[in-house]
Amino acid sequence: MVGQAPRPQSSTAGMTLVEIMITLVISSIIAASTFLFFAGQQRIYETQTKILNIQQNAWASIEVLSRYVRAAGSGMYECVRPADYANLTTGERMPSSIPDDGPVTSGGAVITSLATRPQTGIRAYDQVGGVQRIPPLWIVNNSTSDTIAGMAVVQGTDIVTVALGNRTSGTDTDATLAAAVGQTDPGTVFNLVGAGTGSMFRASEFILLLATQLWSYGVDPSADRGCSLFQITNDPTGGTTLLHASGSPPGGSPWNPVGNVTAMLPAGGYAATQAGVRNFGTLTWVRFFIRYDPATLPGSAASPPIPQLMMQQLDLSSSSTPQVLADGIEDLQIAFACDVGTALGPDLTQLDGTFNEGSDDGSRRRDEWWNNVPGDNLPALGAAGFCNLPTAVRLTLVARSLTPDDLIDPTATNNGPSDIEDHRYSPRPVDQFRRRVLSTTVYPRNNKPW
Repeated sequence: MVGQAPRPQSSTAGMTLVEIMITLVISSIIAASTFLFFAGQQRIYETQTKILNIQQNAWASIEVLSRYVRAAGSGMYECVRPADYANLTTGERMPSSIPDDGPVTSGGAVITSLATRPQTGIRAYDQVGGVQRIPPLWIVNNSTSDTIAGMAVVQGTDIVTVALGNRTSGTDTDATLAAAVGQTDPGTVFNLVGAGTGSMFRASEFILLLATQLWSYGVDPSADRGCSLFQITNDPTGGTTLLHASGSPPGGSPWNPVGNVTAMLPAGGYAATQAGVRNFGTLTWVRFFIRYDPATLPGSAASPPIPQLMMQQLDLSSSSTPQVLADGIEDLQIAFACDVGTALGPDLTQLDGTFNEGSDDGSRRRDEWWNNVPGDNLPALGAAGFCNLPTAVRLTLVARSLTPDDLIDPTATNNGPSDIEDHRYSPRPVDQFRRRVLSTTVYPRNNKPW
């Protein structure tokens, strides 16, 4: 109709198909970007969680190891014989990474298996009719084929065994023997000097018999002082008698020998008033090792069994079955040092207070660290530079994630276990595990000889 106004557009009109498609594309891009962002953040979070777990396992493990190694030998003061005397032929020395391999002229072979026991430390009955030595610190370097309580030890890793007492007074003796203890002694009673002297001892605690006058055994301080371990089986409060019966508790102890105590005595036994009794308290004797046993641990080729740092109690106070201290610890390495720096040149003084990472050829500085590089040869017994009592012990742990991380390129050749101290991989394995290495140096408090 002529002159009619145009009809207004309806307010309910919808979007065109093109507009809808553009909106969907933009929304999809935003949603995909948001998903990718949060997925990436989730992957980063999972990776950081893995790394944090690795670090926590390593920190906790090295704290426990450090505490034990630092206290190693407590109560064994003057019970570890020196090795730099000409007539020493029994091979008793520290550190205990050296076996009892003969006279003083022999070299310093390194223990690589638990089958080679060190011959140093305190005497103790071995529960099978013989006598063993309990060393303050026993290092098995790069274990070859050890099995502990049916558990395979990772080859190339170190094993460390630590022993200490918790109630020694720090003096030579807590009491003096009133009667001699000789080679024919029936080995059931120790009599003490002084009324009520037994009050300082308690049933089930350990004592050490030891010589108080070394010169009575010869002019050489390397003479055997004794340091023989017994467990008290009576309550000596108010008396002067210490019983050490054999057998099972409560009337006896598996730590005490059956019959006489001949094998537990130094030459000549213990003379009255020239020998004493030290309150050793509770014996702590523990072993640490890395377990990796595909035969008993669950796993597959894609995700192999998890290596575990194990702790085994050897003091009979609890089960001797090793317990898991931490998962994911795949390597334990132990190096030790002595400040033995006799002069090799005008600028090197003896006992300079540092630990030199020198060379074994003696061309410049004497090497004061051992077990830290392959083929690191210890000086011969009694030779200059021989490490008799370690002044420092370096503990190194390698911890890995419990599961592989697929963010790591499986074809990368730079990811895998690392060579640490004197442990070398040949060939070096390649995997997708994340790792952290933690190392600390501990200074043992009880490393004094005589």
